[in-house]
Amino acid sequence: MSDMWEIARIEESTGAGKDTHTHRGFRKAFQDACSLNPPYKGQMIVDLFARRCPWGTVRNDLDESFFEQGFTTHSMDAIDFLCTMKSNSADIIILDPPFSDRMNEDKYVGRASLYTDPKYMSDLGKQIMRVLRAGGVVVKAGFNSNRPSPGLVLCSAYLSYYGASRNDVIYSVWRMDQTTLF
Repeated sequence: MSDMWEIARIEESTGAGKDTHTHRGFRKAFQDACSLNPPYKGQMIVDLFARRCPWGTVRNDLDESFFEQGFTTHSMDAIDFLCTMKSNSADIIILDPPFSDRMNEDKYVGRASLYTDPKYMSDLGKQIMRVLRAGGVVVKAGFNSNRPSPGLVLCSAYLSYYGASRNDVIYSVWRMDQTTLF
């Protein structure tokens, strides 16, 4: 299998806000995930860091204000939240944590940086693999295209560029192709 694939480069507004679900690159990545995992009755889409994103059927965000405003169904740490879920229950998982120290400060004041903590991200990846069903898909946003967890295969990626001195953001779609009997 070749690691060669094409990436779509998408121009975003320099004023694009914190809510990444409004960005064209993320919307395209989510559409890819949905096409890999066609909707059916009872499909579970889990958003671990939802903020105001309405895409998940189950939405979590550490910031309690989003729960209080009705944007999320849960307000917990993402790992603790996944620990409450049944194994092999999610069809799509949206992984859009704050991916820089500045974003972390904006979104989760007083918390240690989530995305820049390798142990946290490793533990999160283990729980994602436990909860994701065989053939399930992860949509990841970040400054890198690192695999969220071993056992996931890259399906597509979008590079959103914002202009000025703003960093590009990579939106990648990963599918769990490995299964086990145990």
